[in-house]
Amino acid sequence: MRVKVILNPYADRGRGRACQAGIEAAAQPFGSVSVALTDYPGHGRELARQAVAAGYELVVAAGGDGTISEVVNGLMQGETAAARLGIIPIGSGNDLAWSLGISADLTTAVQAIFTGQPQTLDLARVEDDHGRYRIFDNNMGIGFDARVVIETENITRIHGFPMYMLAVLRTIAFYYDTPHLDIQFDDEALSQASLFLAFGVGPRGGGGFLLTPQARHDDNQIDTCLVNPVNRLTMLMMLLRVMKGTHGAHKAVSMRQNRRITVRADRPMPIHTDGEVFAYPKDNVRQVTVTSLPGAIEVIV
Repeated sequence: MRVKVILNPYADRGRGRACQAGIEAAAQPFGSVSVALTDYPGHGRELARQAVAAGYELVVAAGGDGTISEVVNGLMQGETAAARLGIIPIGSGNDLAWSLGISADLTTAVQAIFTGQPQTLDLARVEDDHGRYRIFDNNMGIGFDARVVIETENITRIHGFPMYMLAVLRTIAFYYDTPHLDIQFDDEALSQASLFLAFGVGPRGGGGFLLTPQARHDDNQIDTCLVNPVNRLTMLMMLLRVMKGTHGAHKAVSMRQNRRITVRADRPMPIHTDGEVFAYPKDNVRQVTVTSLPGAIEVIV
């Protein structure tokens, strides 16, 4: 089996580069692997496309959730992936790896690439009103949680879950916006002001926040968490609930499962997919459609 490893040297605030030797050493008992390093945002997608064209049966993302997302987008041909995906989680959040039970230990994760079993996963596709689209494998957010992702770009001294928690606290302190959203959840129409709308193919985001705790990777459903406008004190009090995944019982929160969701806003929307910014407010995205892609990719777990 030919294996291509796409390594993000900037993963986990630059700690990814030091992992190359360990990956190659752990893979040696199973045969050689070809390692390619990403150089700039979006490069992982290009390298994955090149690996598919070169006939690699397994393409491994070594990095965080953003790296995995880039590789997934590069593997897609239509609504299915052209090669299997492997994961070596060396990023800040590693939410997809966590939900799939993939070890954070480098050697164990590399060994699992060769000894594990394929698991078929759902993906989802988002397309905006400018014709741009992206596949996401774990989560997406509109509003507050997308602002949190934007805030992480300004944090350089800490990493991992503490980075996301600091970004959440900064966003609570300095950001408050409640756009009016017109939302079509399959056959259900809803129109209201909202703090944020989170989408989950998987249960966890931000390295430890269970915004869509019931989400499964194999049910052809996109879980959503819609939060009504609440004050800052309530937001702080809800943090612990979100980390436990019990916030769905709060009166300001509504949870759903759907296959197709269209969102239209009265102002430009900040949007993230898999912890990477899909749209800044300056991009003037006011409408998106999110669609489930059932059984779209096989991942070695």
